Amino acid sequence: MPLSESHLAVIFSLGSAVLAATFSLIVRRGQVHGNAATGVIIGLIVNIPWLVAATIWLWEPSWWNPWAFLLLTGSGLTGPALGRMFMFLGIHNLGVSRAMPLMATNPLFTAVLAYSILGERPGPYIWAGTFLVVAGCVAITMKGKTEPGWNRRAIWLPLAAVAGFSISNIFRKAGMEAVPSPILGITLTSLTGLIFLLLSMRFMPAGHRPNLKWGKVWTFYGVCGLINSFAFLSHFAAIRYGDLAVISPLSATAPFFALTLSLFFLRDLERVTAWIVSGTVFVVAGGALIAWRIL
Repeated sequence: MPLSESHLAVIFSLGSAVLAATFSLIVRRGQVHGNAATGVIIGLIVNIPWLVAATIWLWEPSWWNPWAFLLLTGSGLTGPALGRMFMFLGIHNLGVSRAMPLMATNPLFTAVLAYSILGERPGPYIWAGTFLVVAGCVAITMKGKTEPGWNRRAIWLPLAAVAGFSISNIFRKAGMEAVPSPILGITLTSLTGLIFLLLSMRFMPAGHRPNLKWGKVWTFYGVCGLINSFAFLSHFAAIRYGDLAVISPLSATAPFFALTLSLFFLRDLERVTAWIVSGTVFVVAGGALIAWRIL
């Protein structure tokens, strides 16, 4: 029995969440070798050649649509460029176990934008699941009495990433409706993001400028970029089959997978607290509620 579009949307959304969690751990490990701008640019450089080649190989005449290209360009400026930059900075400053769940507020921003701009109408279960995700994020920002200090002023970094990705989602959804090709979408958005970052390098503060000299940083962030591209591709595929109001909360279950992986692979760098665990439970519960409603 073939899978329905709703089932495919759920599968691809959860797939992107698992890949995003894996990606976040590598970013955390790689920060000793290079800063956020270095990681973002290397990730894009590694991926663009095969993305362009795949797009050319799979090209169909119906993909030629200047309006879709413009929308996907807007997605590239706000997502792979600004959104990803702030995401790297958030992970570097707050750690995986805090930054990733905070970025799970993305579903609320995306749902509101999709409701007001795209005319999507999520039902009460979708809204309830979305608010559970956000409640979990609030719990994650709480600090226990015995917990070592962490810089709360850096909370704005993952939230800025959320703003970038939420706006990017709107552009992406509109572009995919015009030309339903995930590979074309990710290629244009990645290429636009790389060009924007390369042009803006000279305006970055000295400590935040990318260092693209060959070394271990290319291994860490190159692998990271490949994983992120597959996560991105999975997200594009999900958008093709479902509404943003459904896809975004499911993709936001990445903190659960990130938390689980960090318990095994980041014990020397991060401490997982009761607040973080409880918040992650809320995030996962919200995603599960949405998945249950769809399936």
